[in-house]
Amino acid sequence: MPTVPERIAALQEAPDRLLWAVRVRWLTIAGFFGLSVAAHRSGLFTSVIPVATVAVLGGIMNAVNGWCVRQRRYIVPVSAIAIPLDHVFVTYLVIHTGGVQSPFLMLYAVQVLATAMLVDTWVAAASALLAIVLWSLALGGQSLGYVEVAPVFRAGMAPSAAVYQATWAAFLFYCLALLVYLGGYISTRLGASERDLAAQNRRLAETLSSLTNTHRELQAAYDRLRQTEAHLIQSEKMRGLGTLVAGVAHELNNPISVVSANVAHLRRSVGRLRDALEVYDHLPLPEAQRAQLAATRRSLHLEQVLADLPSVLDDCAEGARRTTQIVNGLRAFSRSDAGEGWQPADLHRGIESALGLLATRLRDHITVHRDFAELPAVECLPGQLNQVFMNLLMNAADAIGRRAGSIWIATQREPTPVVSIAIRDDGPGMPPDVCAKIFEPFFTTKPVGHGTGLGLSISYGIIQRHHGTLSVASTPGQGATFTITLPVRQPVAT
Repeated sequence: MPTVPERIAALQEAPDRLLWAVRVRWLTIAGFFGLSVAAHRSGLFTSVIPVATVAVLGGIMNAVNGWCVRQRRYIVPVSAIAIPLDHVFVTYLVIHTGGVQSPFLMLYAVQVLATAMLVDTWVAAASALLAIVLWSLALGGQSLGYVEVAPVFRAGMAPSAAVYQATWAAFLFYCLALLVYLGGYISTRLGASERDLAAQNRRLAETLSSLTNTHRELQAAYDRLRQTEAHLIQSEKMRGLGTLVAGVAHELNNPISVVSANVAHLRRSVGRLRDALEVYDHLPLPEAQRAQLAATRRSLHLEQVLADLPSVLDDCAEGARRTTQIVNGLRAFSRSDAGEGWQPADLHRGIESALGLLATRLRDHITVHRDFAELPAVECLPGQLNQVFMNLLMNAADAIGRRAGSIWIATQREPTPVVSIAIRDDGPGMPPDVCAKIFEPFFTTKPVGHGTGLGLSISYGIIQRHHGTLSVASTPGQGATFTITLPVRQPVAT
């Protein structure tokens, strides 16, 4: 509920309503004065002097009130004087025009309604209370003989009841006309308020639409920033990892080359040693020395050593070969795209490189099925595609877990100059709501500490950079299939 200072401030900021109140008061003074003169000539009211007196005093007060409203000065104190004076004037007129028979009684209602419509509801309530008090005082003074009420009919004239009723009807109709005038003002104000409200609603709707669009743009910008941040984080991580892996591969390459070269030298040396031992076996030695030599060979298990050496050397060669393969995979995986740029690459080689790096995770319980078609060299950033293959194969291995499972890798050349790579696993699969979020940055189904939620979003961004597509199809309980499509040649703008 507004406080008194707030009501006063609202009253001062509403000159239009107060000007209407001034106009209504002018109409009331002029109309009721004219009706009073006509009623006096018809035989009512002993004198029109009280009416004229009130009309003059009320006009002066109303002129002052109108000036204050137009100048926006002294509005509250003048209104506080004018409203009670109106009731005093009405009470004075009622006493001098017949009391309870006076048609001026209806001015109380006009005054209260006009105050309620044009000024303030609480002021109107106080005005009504003042009217009741004044009228009660007039009635009490009349009953006690302190107030003399003038008769409604003039002395010496006896107008008919029809004349009296017509006079009341004229006063009533004029009051109704004043109320209609007030109602017109209220209707005009309501219409203007409704139009203003409709305009504000339109502006609010436009603002809301603009804010909604801005929110969508900000959300899209925020998503792009998150993806960019994720790409930057992963790029820095992969750059550091690439540098580390390249250094490790370089450091491992030298000793492995030495091992491979020494294994070949050992094979030749073992053959020469075997030939030398055969020569010793055929030398014409005395029996004692021959027996001593045979005993020495038995004590050293020389025959068993010579029999095992070829398989040992084969194992060493195989280990060196596998190590060389791993080193080559590391070097291929960590190659710098910034230095190489877009270049034709063998996708099968990149897939095999990723499988070689994951061999220790896959060979114990996961079987890899290859269905490779004949593919042309694809123009790409090989290191980044290797990263995508690594991410998808690691996710497939994580989905299978520690149980026995399979991963199917199928490549195909489409009729258009596009190739596709499908990586499928027989893990538990994913529900549709998870598939819808799988490429969002930081979204992961892995436990806390076992995944960053960046691998698939980074892979998605890399494939988009290659003007390709990365999609997922999965059904709970039936595994998941990630499909990559890539153009054989990149657009010229790249």
